[in-house]
Amino acid sequence: MNAAEALFGAFRRRVCLHLVGASTISGGGGSNTFIRGLARRQADLGWTPVVVLSQGRGQTVGNDYKSSENFEVRVLPEVRGVDRRAYYNRCPAEAPGVAELFSELCPRVVHFHTLNPAAGRLHLEAAKAVNARTVVTYHTGGISCPQTGLLENGRAPCDGRLSLERCTRCRFANRGIPRPVAEFLARHPSRPGAHADSSLFGRLVSSRAMTDEFIRSFHHAVSLIDVFHIQSRWIADVLRTNGVPASKLALVEMGVAQAAAVGRSDLPESFSKDRPLRLVFAGRCIDVKGIETILAAFRILPRAVPVEVSFLGSGWETTYGVKLLRQFDRDIRLQRPRVICNDDILEELGRHDVCIVPSIWLETGPLAVYEAMAAGVPVVGSC
Repeated sequence: MNAAEALFGAFRRRVCLHLVGASTISGGGGSNTFIRGLARRQADLGWTPVVVLSQGRGQTVGNDYKSSENFEVRVLPEVRGVDRRAYYNRCPAEAPGVAELFSELCPRVVHFHTLNPAAGRLHLEAAKAVNARTVVTYHTGGISCPQTGLLENGRAPCDGRLSLERCTRCRFANRGIPRPVAEFLARHPSRPGAHADSSLFGRLVSSRAMTDEFIRSFHHAVSLIDVFHIQSRWIADVLRTNGVPASKLALVEMGVAQAAAVGRSDLPESFSKDRPLRLVFAGRCIDVKGIETILAAFRILPRAVPVEVSFLGSGWETTYGVKLLRQFDRDIRLQRPRVICNDDILEELGRHDVCIVPSIWLETGPLAVYEAMAAGVPVVGSC
């Protein structure tokens, strides 16, 4: 295909690349559900959505959804040169296949669903090189927070203002380092090249420099991003605080792609051992989701209380998830986690009596609330 044919094809096909920055979107979680739903809707509207996965080290790219979806899936090779510095400034030494993919497809829009080495600075620059519009959906706090959770010192929701000393101190606090030590390390500049030292001492003394890399990277990304898609109003405050112009913010709130379910009519007058109260948690297994709050509640709840809880979502194979699963072996009221196909999620939620959302941070959605409402299931959330 020559350049003229490629250009004509781009005008004929409105191509939108979705950069996931991960090896799959087949698992549960709001971001994956959002990407799949958006790509489907774009195809219905005459666009050509292409979901771009990244081959990570030691990862296999999921293909369990390719045959049934109406969007194309491409896989990029693993990015090269991802050391500690590249992780924080989201710029690896090389991103093989990116320029070639963009040149082949000539996308009108490149939609980023994360900012990391596999979907970061080199990818933003490649998008600008083909005159594509760039959109970033703020799915998680890691877009603008070096600690990723937007929890100051791991305890309270943060206003999101990037500050070299404060953010470094917060990162230390989240690792359990005593406050006086954290403040001392956060105030003192790192020695040159310390990021290359992978020892504990090297990581400690280079933490301030890594925070600086992250902040610089964020501001550079802002200059290359045309639109931040936000799903909650509080995100606008976080981004404006960090210098993002209001003209680059687009508030489009969450929704669900499925038709609303019929309301429940089979609730018992009282619950028993044979028909317990059925709770459900839907979301990724990650610390900010508050799963530990659920487990702590069940530890103090008398075993005679007729209640059980289901966990729907991915991420339980991580070190954090495996640690939590140990309690499941000792309590039959805790149902083993499952990943549910997005097309079946409303039906699955509808089998429960209450959806619980115990998040300990400011959610960008959360999609689970909208899905529960569409399924006719009441929601109990944290505040």
